[in-house]
Amino acid sequence: MRASPGFPGLFLAAALALPLLPSAAAADPPPQAAPASAADWIERMLTALRLGDTLAARIRAHSVDYTKSKRDVVIELIRDARGATMRTVVEVREADPESQTRPVVFRIDSFADGRLVSWLWDIRWQRFVKMSGLEGVENFDGTHFHLEDLGFSGLLDRKLGSVRELADPAGAVELTSGAYHHYGRVETQIDGATGLPLRTYIYDGTGARIWEIRFEDVATIAGRPLPTRMDALNPVTRERSTLEWVQIAVGVRIPEQAFDLEYLDAVIRRGGDPIVLPDAPTVAAER
Repeated sequence: MRASPGFPGLFLAAALALPLLPSAAAADPPPQAAPASAADWIERMLTALRLGDTLAARIRAHSVDYTKSKRDVVIELIRDARGATMRTVVEVREADPESQTRPVVFRIDSFADGRLVSWLWDIRWQRFVKMSGLEGVENFDGTHFHLEDLGFSGLLDRKLGSVRELADPAGAVELTSGAYHHYGRVETQIDGATGLPLRTYIYDGTGARIWEIRFEDVATIAGRPLPTRMDALNPVTRERSTLEWVQIAVGVRIPEQAFDLEYLDAVIRRGGDPIVLPDAPTVAAER
């Protein structure tokens, strides 16, 4: 799609002019008592990941499937979680600028009870098509990450698990869920000081580890730490994906129109981009 001069580029250009930089005005969150239950720890982790804030970002993703075929995509997204329903608009396109593959554009609505509903812009029908029945364990487009790994669901099944403190790394805890969907269990390791996830191990019903997900390269974003790289590996098939957040702005003002399906449909039909972000700057994050 061609970049269009519509308002999304204007407000995001201002918001993302210097992404990945610390904000001097941002206040540190107040100290919290150590959570006692898995549900408390999950809530603290989701808060630490800033899922309750507005978000605008560009992500680079690299994936290798079981045949060793490689794919590189660029993912741009905007998110608003201030209401009862978290809304996210996503555009996934091939990283190769010469690619003739059309970008994939969709909106995902995440409800408090864990339900997910998506509207995909269907190239064949030339309109948004509603897709119900999504599960958090389904893959995020173009990657091996699951929707719940990226914060699209409330991780309700993991909230019912058990908690144990770890000696290594010191101060961390590990949450172990029961079986859900096709998972036998999921182990989520969380840093006790920041509440950020460190890694996730996913097991199938036989007890085999089928996914290892690590959260790395923590940077100061708007005065608070956030991981800016995620790695997923299937140790059985050797499939793997990497997500790198190359631009990110948290707490930005995003107009309501940016999530409106009729507006997005009109932008796509005239050949514009539903999300227009500025070029990545050369300034590095504070780490």
